[in-house]
Amino acid sequence: MLSSPSYPIQTLEGLLHRMTDHIRRSIELPEILTSTVNEMQLFLKTDRVKVYRFQEDGSGKVVAEAIADKRLPSLLGHYFPAEDIPDRAREMFLKARQRTIVNVKRQEIGISPLICHKTQAPLSNDLWFRPVDPCHVEYLMAMGVQASLVVPILHQDHLWGLLVAHHSTPRWFSPKELEMVQLIADQVAVAIAHADILTESRLRTQHEATINQVVSLLHAPSRDASKVALGKAVAALKSTSGRLHVSAKDSSSILQLTHGHQPNVPHSKGDTPQSRMVPPVLEQLSDWQTWLNMEVPVHPQGRLWAITDIQQAQLPWTIAFALSRSNLRGMMVVELRHRNHSLGYLSFFRRAIDVENVWAGRLNAADPRQNRPRQSFETWRELKRNQAHAWTSEDIRLAQALADQFASVLYQTQLYEEVQALNTDLEKRVLQRTTELQRANANLRLEIMERERTLKALQQARDSLERLSYQNELILKSAGEGICGLDSRGKVVFVNPAAAEILGYTAKQMVGQFMPQLIRHSKPDGTLHRWEESPIFNTLRRGKTHHVSGDLFERRDGFSFPAEYVSTPIQERDKILGAVVTFKDITERQIIERMKDEFISVVSHELRTPLTSIRTALGLLAQGDLNVQAEKRQRMVEIAFSNTNRLVRLVNDILDAERIKLGKVTLNKQICNLTDLMAQAADEMRAIAEKNQVHLAIQSLSIELWADPDRLIQTLTNLLSNAIKFSPPGSTVEMIVHQIQSDQVSVPTEALPSQDPGAFSRMEAPSEMLLVQVKDQGQGIPEDKLEVIFNQFEQLNVSDTEHQGGTGLGLAICRSIIQQHNGRIWAENNADGGSTFFFTLPL
Repeated sequence: MLSSPSYPIQTLEGLLHRMTDHIRRSIELPEILTSTVNEMQLFLKTDRVKVYRFQEDGSGKVVAEAIADKRLPSLLGHYFPAEDIPDRAREMFLKARQRTIVNVKRQEIGISPLICHKTQAPLSNDLWFRPVDPCHVEYLMAMGVQASLVVPILHQDHLWGLLVAHHSTPRWFSPKELEMVQLIADQVAVAIAHADILTESRLRTQHEATINQVVSLLHAPSRDASKVALGKAVAALKSTSGRLHVSAKDSSSILQLTHGHQPNVPHSKGDTPQSRMVPPVLEQLSDWQTWLNMEVPVHPQGRLWAITDIQQAQLPWTIAFALSRSNLRGMMVVELRHRNHSLGYLSFFRRAIDVENVWAGRLNAADPRQNRPRQSFETWRELKRNQAHAWTSEDIRLAQALADQFASVLYQTQLYEEVQALNTDLEKRVLQRTTELQRANANLRLEIMERERTLKALQQARDSLERLSYQNELILKSAGEGICGLDSRGKVVFVNPAAAEILGYTAKQMVGQFMPQLIRHSKPDGTLHRWEESPIFNTLRRGKTHHVSGDLFERRDGFSFPAEYVSTPIQERDKILGAVVTFKDITERQIIERMKDEFISVVSHELRTPLTSIRTALGLLAQGDLNVQAEKRQRMVEIAFSNTNRLVRLVNDILDAERIKLGKVTLNKQICNLTDLMAQAADEMRAIAEKNQVHLAIQSLSIELWADPDRLIQTLTNLLSNAIKFSPPGSTVEMIVHQIQSDQVSVPTEALPSQDPGAFSRMEAPSEMLLVQVKDQGQGIPEDKLEVIFNQFEQLNVSDTEHQGGTGLGLAICRSIIQQHNGRIWAENNADGGSTFFFTLPL
């Protein structure tokens, strides 16, 4: 527990009364702080009471101090490093208004927050004790302190400083003493607020006086008065030098006033010897305006730039070199503007300064007590040379106010000079105008006659223009390609019906839309074009025409299509007003080109193989070698004949496949009997079956159907031919027919037409149909080839040479024929070996 108060309550109240009286009687903050520490030291009877004020960089400075009998060294005017007070302690001082009492001997610290730092709710004045941090104890002992009391001083929601009491021997501080010190700290905060108001009022008065002096000088009739006014402004801003640069329409009448040492602008390499006789003007350098346009002003509303340290700023080389070679470190530039007119620039310059900070322990180094606080610091006297002199907010406000006055006077002067010049030229201009009017009157009749002829020609041109406009409108509406007109921002301003139809919109919906968002323009791989990198943007910005093919446009329904488009700029007098984008859907063209490439590749391969064999055989025969045996010559002729037949079959199959695919073959449908068709197909393939020792078995139905008999026989013979070719000797190939309901068979999705699988799913399936099967007992088909074999030029890779020689088009032709009959064809492997080809026909 803490001991009872050492002094009666009346003494505490008397102290508070005296402190309040000091604050009321004095308006100077240093006097108030000195009185505060003296009264507290007498009241608390501690060895030292000090006011510790925080600096902007986090360090602190003792601004007031009272010491009893020199029992502790003086720290008045000394700085303390920021790390002496941890961030956590600063936070609690500010958010909780925490007071602390440290007893070094007992190694404990008493904590008394006024408010909860989390909820900001008021708390009682109770003290909470805990062990003090060893580093805190070591710090106090190094300063010769055994007891301390610390109360924060807050000002405008900021931690302004600390009210501190130190004692060189162990001492108790009562809760009443703590409360009284808190009341004194609150009074000090009030005094700080009053002092700030006083300082601001004095500064405002000083600035107003400076501005009045400058205005009086600017309005003085003497030309030197403006230069004196510039000097006043330089002195008021604590600058080394300044300059006033006034622009004019005529470069020969530029006004340049300077005060003090000026930047030494270097000559450029391209200057002539004559131009080197006159020093370059800083504000006329090309880098000057470029830098001001890139540099961010201090205030967005104004045109004022403040550079504290040119060594840290991003300045053009010429400006930085001019300042550094003149030993100038800081610069403030204000653009002189009046009624949105730029009149010139008012510039101020500062040189570097030396800054000295005194740390604890510097004074009276012979006193051994000074060695104790030194142990807490690394430096005692810090002299920083060649430091930048920062521009304060007050400097900036004063500079802006002075610039406004300079601009106002300069504008009035220029306006007066212009009025005088106008008055001087007025009579001359009146005479010239009178002469001109006389000549104009003489020509007026001729102009009226010419105007009548011009109006007539203009009306004819308007009529022609209307006809041309109507014709252009008809052309746009009739064009098969999409045409969109864009403004300079990329928005659609006109669109023809073809463009609206291709994209799935109406013309009214497209007008006013942003083109990239409307079509979601992307590259062929699907990557969206960045608007700034797209060809259309390039046309709008640089006026270049772009021809692009293969980029993707998106329709309204979300589906994308490859497009070929041309973006052409709309220009008038070298100004780009917009662009015209002409486009068309090239989906079908890409499919045809891709199919053509694949077809040519495969056909060239299939044609080359038999041609090579024919050429080789005929080449040997053409040599006329008598030593070649008759059997070998006969074999060569047979090879050539066989490959010739293969070429004929290949060409016929290719022609059939392409004609069927392109719809150039019209089915000759008629009523025919399925049994007759199957029997005729079996008769055609029986000789081949007997040659391969394969038995044919037919299970048919005598049923009438509407079909093209020749095409169905072609399909059956193709399927039988494949089955016989891949069946081993002694096996059976079966051809079976069933009449089924549409829901009794499950057709693989792959068997649907590849061009539009959804078309068959949308068709109303017939209730009854025929299912035809061609079943063999061969080696079967790999699972991954069951669908691929229906593609053109697809053949199974078999090692048996007897199974070679097909064109790879038979099954593709079969699928086309069956699909033209509204049926479907597919293949499956049998569980007991071999494979079965199925196709359906509607009844």
